[in-house]
Amino acid sequence: MAIFRRRRSEDTAVFHAGGDRFETVADGITTRHCFSAGAHYDPERVGFGPLTGLDEHLVEPGAGFEWHPHRGVEILSWVLDGVLRHEDGSGTVLEVGPGELLHQSAGAGIRHRETNASGTAPLRFVQVTVLGDAGVPHGGRAAVPLLLPGLGLFATLAAPTILEVSSAWVFVTAGSVNLTGMNLVAGDSVALTATTQLSGAGEALVWASPRAQLSPPTVP
Repeated sequence: MAIFRRRRSEDTAVFHAGGDRFETVADGITTRHCFSAGAHYDPERVGFGPLTGLDEHLVEPGAGFEWHPHRGVEILSWVLDGVLRHEDGSGTVLEVGPGELLHQSAGAGIRHRETNASGTAPLRFVQVTVLGDAGVPHGGRAAVPLLLPGLGLFATLAAPTILEVSSAWVFVTAGSVNLTGMNLVAGDSVALTATTQLSGAGEALVWASPRAQLSPPTVP
């Protein structure tokens, strides 16, 4: 199924429907992928610049991802609902709640485990994966907006906002927004290559070029 559903004539904004995302279902976990992942592959959906993954994870109580490795990537986990329990190979345990960001630089290599901290409430979080380098691994809670030098800017958006970019990927997490004349709902994305204005009552995440600027619109 093609990800490109609507295109502006000048190609400055490309709409990606939430319903067109790949879906992976495992024990207690449903994941919706904006880009190729695992058994799902489409040569037109392999990434957006250094952004190679944007996954929405729905994790049932007590479920989660058991120990697994990563190398050479930056991993940004933004919690929407519930509490994410994160354990790494150093023995560090963090619990990350709604509106909090966990940043891990996998560098030369890490192993970690990500689970729903609750036995009764579901967990929903968005995980962004960006190509990095093989340096010294590190991680922990991070404030937003978060600038990864030489890679890009991760930020949250709430309308009204003017987004000044040379390139950006905007993913709607809640409600509905209007972006470049397109109406988007939760799960939808837009790939941008020009400055735009976000309006409406929804919320979104953005991965943007390092020099991106976010600002409220000027009141006439």
